Amino acid sequence: MNDSALKSFCTWARTELIKGVEAQMVRYGITEPAPAPAGSETVNGLPLSPAEIEQRDELLRIQAEVGHEALRDRAAYTWFNRIVAIRFMDARGWLPSRMRMLSRADGSHGSEAVENALDVEIATVDTDRIAELKMAGLDEPLWRYLFVAQCEELADCLPGVFERVGGAMELLLPQGLMISDGVVGKLNAVLADEDWCEGVTVLGWMYQYYNADVKDEFFKSKRKAAAEDIAPATQLFTPEWIVRYMVENSLGRLWMFNNPGSSLREHMKYYIEPDSEHEDFIRISSPEEISLCDPACGSGHILVYAFELLFAMYEERGYREREIPELILTKNLAGMEIDPRAAQIAELALAMCAREHDRRFFRRGVRADVIVLTSIPLGEDELPGNKKLAEELSHLGEIGSLLNPSEDEIDELKAAAASCSDDLFASATKTKLESVAVICEKLSRRFTCVVANPPYMGSSSFNPFMSKWVKKNYPDVKSDLCTCFIERGFNLTKDRGYAAMVTMQSWMFLGSFEKMRSSLTGGKTIVSMAHLGPRAFDAIGGEVVNVTADVIYNGRAACEGAYVRLVGINGSEAKRLKLLEAIRDPDCGWFYRRDADIFKQIPGAPIAYWAGGGILSAFKSNPAVGTRASLQAGITTGNNDLFIRAWWEIQLSKFDRECSSINEVQTATCWYPCNKGGSYRKWYGNRDNVMNFSVTGQLEMKKQSGFRPVSLDDQFRPSISWSDVTSDRNSFRVNGGHSLFEHAGSCAFIADDNLLPLIAYLNSSAASVMLRMINPTLNCNAGVVSRLPLLGLGEEGRISSMAELAIELSKTDWDSFETSWDFKRHPLL
Repeated sequence: MNDSALKSFCTWARTELIKGVEAQMVRYGITEPAPAPAGSETVNGLPLSPAEIEQRDELLRIQAEVGHEALRDRAAYTWFNRIVAIRFMDARGWLPSRMRMLSRADGSHGSEAVENALDVEIATVDTDRIAELKMAGLDEPLWRYLFVAQCEELADCLPGVFERVGGAMELLLPQGLMISDGVVGKLNAVLADEDWCEGVTVLGWMYQYYNADVKDEFFKSKRKAAAEDIAPATQLFTPEWIVRYMVENSLGRLWMFNNPGSSLREHMKYYIEPDSEHEDFIRISSPEEISLCDPACGSGHILVYAFELLFAMYEERGYREREIPELILTKNLAGMEIDPRAAQIAELALAMCAREHDRRFFRRGVRADVIVLTSIPLGEDELPGNKKLAEELSHLGEIGSLLNPSEDEIDELKAAAASCSDDLFASATKTKLESVAVICEKLSRRFTCVVANPPYMGSSSFNPFMSKWVKKNYPDVKSDLCTCFIERGFNLTKDRGYAAMVTMQSWMFLGSFEKMRSSLTGGKTIVSMAHLGPRAFDAIGGEVVNVTADVIYNGRAACEGAYVRLVGINGSEAKRLKLLEAIRDPDCGWFYRRDADIFKQIPGAPIAYWAGGGILSAFKSNPAVGTRASLQAGITTGNNDLFIRAWWEIQLSKFDRECSSINEVQTATCWYPCNKGGSYRKWYGNRDNVMNFSVTGQLEMKKQSGFRPVSLDDQFRPSISWSDVTSDRNSFRVNGGHSLFEHAGSCAFIADDNLLPLIAYLNSSAASVMLRMINPTLNCNAGVVSRLPLLGLGEEGRISSMAELAIELSKTDWDSFETSWDFKRHPLL
């Protein structure tokens, strides 16, 4: 399968289907405003049949409810999903009609059903109508008639994908789909029968690629995420090896504990054997007692592999092949999703997995437990006693499975439904409340395993409702949706069960997640972690996200977790191979066993599993840098373009390099040296910025909304400065005083101004290693540096002399170029 060609096709097909649907909407007068009212027998000069009148009226109703663009986009993805589903079944020979609808018998482009239309076995078709179209040579109308009939027949066995909307969507089926350069024609050119037969993961990739343009547009817009943005913006198809790692070390781990002699171990190549000392586990006597949920299931990739593993468990226990699929879908697996498009693909993928083992599956009326969490508006009179829950349900399409309804709230919903009278209006309210109660009951369930690749979205992208709601309900993890899902995963997991997720690595280190880490290491147990780092998802366009895949036991256990460090490996496939190597050879050098209690020895309790005994001892036995020095961020001007310049851009007569205190600043416009971070440079340098911080300048700054006049008493003091943001190693420089510092160039101060021992330590390789350990991010603020253990206190004299020499050499180098205000002469002249 050519991934690049498939992505190009899917993005093209989305645009093409939207155009085709829009053309049909114009043809039938489903526009804004409509050229003819509901019930019209003629639109744009086109006479409508009674069935078409009814279908058009239904589409006008939906248009009024959701909006024109939403209806158009919904119709486009509906036909995309149906085309993909039928083509998948084409290749497998699984269509009930026993004829290929979108390809020929040899897999080439065409329609076997059109070529042999009189032999098509679809109960609802009018054979006379087929014969009439066939005799007239009207292949396009004949194909449309058969295709729609096949969709209607499949609605009985796959209602999630082929949902009936009163047949209304039939009017919006685009023209020309089967021509060679149409959507189906190009699909057949991109994917041959053998590609469809490789497995159901192709369905997930097609959903991912179909939404690629929508995702890109959202991030380029920089807007806050509306309800319709969240799903496409956060969709990230998980590589199969990461899925297998998570499922095998949660679901597979539970099975192996209960069945130590199971042959399943031979098929789980990403499974990490536990130590002899391991956690207690849930006892199960049958695979029917296992439950696994993906609370953000997307197109169902995790559920599909869980199906495969569960099937092997049932087989091992002697169940008959054809009865296993129904048991898995009704007893073991559950998915939750806010995007109906993704949920359709997930349900389709699981149905295809079931059909693989049960040729009569389509006749059994069994559906996968994949629930779509869309917003359910409730009026004040429909749930008067609980305004909070009513508001949450009205935004369910945004918060999704993060909603954790209580038993009292579910009882309240049921009571409200029971109290409704039998009149027509109250009956509709009763039906809605009963439906909501069912959804809330599903959200309140707990599972033996929870496995997910949850959405990644920082709080800066939250809309006002999401921002307020997340802060209230997930206060310790409010910075990102993925960390909210980590916490929610524990709510969904039974005691002694497993929560496995692939998430941003930020929760492992950042101070904003310290409470979360303390809670996790205090009441949970990390049993396995594949620390993937960047570019684990390079197969989807090289998006650089630093991630980790974790398996966490929902309980406290006195055992060491297994950690595999893959952050320095470039590329998804290379990381996969290194993970397998570490599993085969734990002495490889990037496999670690650690008790989570050791993390508490490091300030902030970062998950620094690779820390050796010497580093842990350094943190434990030495005072922190912050006990010896005062470390602070500087001034935020609110408008750097206005108040900060390079020194050579100003009049030197207005450049004051001798100011020693904030009280000495001049009244009129005057510029002062300013530390503002800069590129990697140790000991001395990056002294090229100036700030207008005269009295006049400060008065202007106060007019800026972002102005923050912090650390004023320490301005102009001798200090050590560094760059808050860097993609390289951190570097520290002395500033002899007479200088301001702003928020991008934090500074450290010593009471006696003896900075030499401290800068020597901060520029050492030991400090560099420990900084990356407690904060492996681009941002290194004053709080991070203050947590370093202070080493070398016993040799300050010798260290100071070496630091002094290093500073002198660095200053000489800096001053040898014209960008230094102390430049005199180039050393080569």
